[in-house]
Amino acid sequence: MKSIPVIIAGGAGTRLWPLSRDEKPKQFHNLSGSGSLLSETASRLTSLSPDMFIVVTSIRYEDLSRSEMAAFRIPTVVLSEPKPRNTSAAILYAALYLSRASSDTVMVVLPADHHISDRKEFLRVLDMAVEVARKDKLVTIGIRPSYPETGYGYIQATENGDTVLKVEKFVEKPDIDRARSYLKAGNFFWNSGIFVWKTSTIISAFKNLMPRHVAAFEPLAKLDPQEFAKSTGEPWAIKKRIFDEIESVSIDRGIMEKSDNRAVIPADFGWADLGSWKSIDDILSPDENGNRSPEPERTHFLNSSDCSVFTEGKRVTLVGLSNVVVVEAGDEILVIDKDSSQDVKKVVERMKNS
Repeated sequence: MKSIPVIIAGGAGTRLWPLSRDEKPKQFHNLSGSGSLLSETASRLTSLSPDMFIVVTSIRYEDLSRSEMAAFRIPTVVLSEPKPRNTSAAILYAALYLSRASSDTVMVVLPADHHISDRKEFLRVLDMAVEVARKDKLVTIGIRPSYPETGYGYIQATENGDTVLKVEKFVEKPDIDRARSYLKAGNFFWNSGIFVWKTSTIISAFKNLMPRHVAAFEPLAKLDPQEFAKSTGEPWAIKKRIFDEIESVSIDRGIMEKSDNRAVIPADFGWADLGSWKSIDDILSPDENGNRSPEPERTHFLNSSDCSVFTEGKRVTLVGLSNVVVVEAGDEILVIDKDSSQDVKKVVERMKNS
């Protein structure tokens, strides 16, 4: 049974403004110095020797996605969405395409905005997840927490262990006291948003738990694969009607919180969810004073420590600062204390409202 990567690449990434913006969100930027987040995600999946990649993204990022994926010389199907409707819609969209295009496959579903430093361990865990998924399990990968993080959702397993565990429940982002208790308990894991399952298994779960989504997609599911993937003509008109009709629901809430055949595999492969400017520190090597930048030739630090700089084109110099992030992109400049990085989304919302 073949494994097919499904990369979810449609988010706007507003907490990484101004580098990540509507016309070019974070998944198409080189934040690590080693390529865009989308290309890095695809690169570490080539070891699966997939027959194809599937990228689910917004219609406005279709061309960007094709351009990024062209380097891999593996056929890529870009499934464009007329509007964002969360991960349940994106995953059902991809699953129905695969049900038309191939015999039963194992879907490896990943966001395009993660960083993973230990590729060998990542692939070992992924191989294990694929084997479990072949037994009709809905598998997710839980990251062993290294500190009490309040910015991630958690997965509670029924017991402690090193291999495959039964999921007790999914837990929303906790306050700091609960995060500390989760870390101490040992059977709570960060929700990575990485899922592995057979196409037939996840479609069956949708039929049982989200039948309205399935009914809405029915006209599209009747098309042959070539027509199904189009973003023009009647297929696109069908997709616009579908995405206008369905509600926005995450795969966690719509399927994983309700299913009775869930499994979680605890892992530690240097995972980072690049959702804020502070989190980018996890993927960049610091200098002797803790300063970081993916563009060191255009960045200078004097009497500064624990600072990070991201620049699209201009030279940036920091003098006498600490714990600060500076971002230069387009016509915008952002300067923030690292501990306020989660507030960037509020800035974007304020700018849109004004």
